[in-house]
Amino acid sequence: MTVDFGLLAERTARRYRAAGRFTEGFVRGKLRHDPVYSFLVSNPDWLPRTGSLVDLGCGRGILLSLLTEARKLDMIPLSDTRYSGIDLRENDAAAAHLALGDEAEITVADVRTAALPACDAIVLLDVLLYLSAEEQEALLKRIAQVLPENGVLVMREADAGSGLRFRATRTAERLCALARGDFRQRYHYRREKEWRRLLEMLGFSVKTVPMSEGTPFANVLFVARLGNTRRG
Repeated sequence: MTVDFGLLAERTARRYRAAGRFTEGFVRGKLRHDPVYSFLVSNPDWLPRTGSLVDLGCGRGILLSLLTEARKLDMIPLSDTRYSGIDLRENDAAAAHLALGDEAEITVADVRTAALPACDAIVLLDVLLYLSAEEQEALLKRIAQVLPENGVLVMREADAGSGLRFRATRTAERLCALARGDFRQRYHYRREKEWRRLLEMLGFSVKTVPMSEGTPFANVLFVARLGNTRRG
């Protein structure tokens, strides 16, 4: 299925007009320059055809808005999948709600403690680095418990073993935290093979895709599907 991503990105960004010019421009720039969004809609095999998809740490709901718009334009297979998102920042959640209305359920909560609904797919884009090692493992274990057999987890994290590219990633994250006023933000990174090992211990089969094209960063996308043997 051919995806005109430029058209899709523009229509998605316009959903945020009610949230203000800055937010609309931020979403437009994010969609144009972050390769994960075009990849996920151009390779929709990970999407469930029924049931529900939950975006943990959804922020402004960019991915949910993108998928909703892509479905309207017949750019991804039509389905009855329900979309929902959870994010701790009230302002970002409010922007997501303005963009999505009743097309997705947005909840303000901390992913570390929020109740995870039973669902068929979970997305975690650039979230786990903000959690401690113990919190990362606890959240992934809870995710494995709520997903059904063949359920999918799509997550992106930096590869701490990528040398200079990882240093660029880490520096960019620190600068973004300072810009938000999060002066005490701490991070916990892992190497790609460490993430893979952790996911496999929880019963996932894992595929990885480099996700830094056009950027100086060291990001990796993990598409992890739960098998019929659960561990952890």
